[in-house]
Amino acid sequence: MRRSAAGETVVVRNIARSDGSVSMAVPTIAIRDDDEILALYIPVETVALDNYAVPDGERAAAVGTLPSSRGRRHVGRRWQTSILRLHLPGEAFSVWLFPDGQGGVASWYGNLEAPFVRTPIGIDIRDHALDVVADGKGCWRWKDEDEFARRLETGIDTVEHQAAVRAAGQSFIARLETRHAPFDMSWEDWQAPAQWLPRDLPANWQDDFGTHARLR
Repeated sequence: MRRSAAGETVVVRNIARSDGSVSMAVPTIAIRDDDEILALYIPVETVALDNYAVPDGERAAAVGTLPSSRGRRHVGRRWQTSILRLHLPGEAFSVWLFPDGQGGVASWYGNLEAPFVRTPIGIDIRDHALDVVADGKGCWRWKDEDEFARRLETGIDTVEHQAAVRAAGQSFIARLETRHAPFDMSWEDWQAPAQWLPRDLPANWQDDFGTHARLR
């Protein structure tokens, strides 16, 4: 499928592992799309649709059941800040940059996920629960380790799968600490054009594009 030109809407969807349905969708804006990187911008006030928007306690209780996503009601979730979302082709994580409002980085976020698969409206990913959070100075920590451990205990994940997810997190950390791509690309200096306002999801945002089996 063709790459996205700068300024085009790119819909990022999370595909549920349980049944292949769309559990989350967010409209983003393409900044750059080439062999090295797919860089996306999410303006503040962008509305994502999420069918797993439940209180933390309910989510933790449901982790062991891998409930079906299909048929759950999607709820609007409004982004409270603008962010950059950087995908490296073939890598099992995306890098999120949260600006500090003063030309620097408030935090980096390593979202551990299946390498993205292109669709007619954007890309599909599958979230792997464990993440890495780092402050603007590069001090990092694992995030959601309790949920990650619970997934192993209840049989949702295998030992082999979780080892691969953890290795992807280590790759994110190594890139962060050595300032390897995308941390060497000066994304903290990037400024969105004034006309790049929040986008809407297209009518076909829930369509099945056959990515379920291809997301690992």
